[in-house]
Amino acid sequence: MKKFFSILICICLCISFLPGCSGPKKNAADSIKAIYELYILGDATGITSLGMTEEDINAARETYDASLKETIRTNFAASGQEIDEQSLDELCEARKTALSKMSATAEIVSESEGKATVVVHTTYFDEFDLDADAYYDAKETAQQGNFSTAEEQHIFLMDVYTQNLIEAYRNVMPSEKTTDIMVDCVIQNNTWVPANMSSFGSDLALAITGQK
Repeated sequence: MKKFFSILICICLCISFLPGCSGPKKNAADSIKAIYELYILGDATGITSLGMTEEDINAARETYDASLKETIRTNFAASGQEIDEQSLDELCEARKTALSKMSATAEIVSESEGKATVVVHTTYFDEFDLDADAYYDAKETAQQGNFSTAEEQHIFLMDVYTQNLIEAYRNVMPSEKTTDIMVDCVIQNNTWVPANMSSFGSDLALAITGQK
């Protein structure tokens, strides 16, 4: 099945902690869970306790939001249509709502000499099927209408698809089962962080959206 105008999974992990004078305040599992809670659940409580400033938290959120919006704009442009700002904002907020329904636990698998491996058990939702259903339902609706031009039909299809997608995100229910990702961690500025932030972000995004 072709994934038509799906939203690219993007988690831009930009983590900056204040340097400390003692050892890590939290263990590796707690640190990874705090990062999960910030980017997936929108909860900054854990990451604040690790020493991340409000300014850096806001900057990380802004970077994430900007990247998501740019991805959506690009996908719509590739289909030959622009998405208006109101629909874009609604779509982004609806996706955040879907993510906020997830939950996770984290535990340390191994730890030695400033390195650790953590396993994250997270619930998820199938974003691929959600996106495909939203598109095919919109396509069927568009085929039943009367339009003077193919362009008019396409615009209608994309408008219905967008609203279908927004509604689908709002109605997401997390899986009953969990999927796992392994995270190699190191200590930076006396805080446990993923050794490879890009890899962690990619693995987490795939896991959360049912593609891992």
